[in-house]
Amino acid sequence: MIAIIGRPNSGKSAKAEEMALKTGLKPYYLATMKVMDESGQKRVQKHREMRAGKGFATLEIPYRIEEAIDLMDDPKNSVLLLECAANLVGNAMHEERWYEILMRGEEQAADRFVRYVTDMILQLNNKVGTLIVVSSEYELDEADDAETALYKRLLHEVNESIRSLSLTTMEVM
Repeated sequence: MIAIIGRPNSGKSAKAEEMALKTGLKPYYLATMKVMDESGQKRVQKHREMRAGKGFATLEIPYRIEEAIDLMDDPKNSVLLLECAANLVGNAMHEERWYEILMRGEEQAADRFVRYVTDMILQLNNKVGTLIVVSSEYELDEADDAETALYKRLLHEVNESIRSLSLTTMEVM
């Protein structure tokens, strides 16, 4: 696993794509962004244009990313670029039972959630030739509401897990 973590709009995606193509493995791009508005659609279009003509097979799965394996021809001989863990954390946080549990502040809920997201990523890592995980990091801000502060904390903890599990970690600022 290779992790590329940094601020938004820092060039993480371009670096990840470059690394993926250098592996010589069949490149897959796992997009986790849920498009919610025009701004999101523009961001998706920008990333599609960046990948155009590079040979990536794109899989759009905002949540339950382990399903990507079933959509790949030969996972062990493929490189999977997961774009991005920050979207995955936000999507998972708002799916199924997690939102209520996390917002109630149940004891150890955050730790269970971080393990849950990390396990999804590890399932992919164990089944593909190379996994490249892109993620963003956000500064905590006193003006953040409770939900935003929780999201930033959970993302930071998932990023720390990814860092500890990765063979290589690049910080892009």
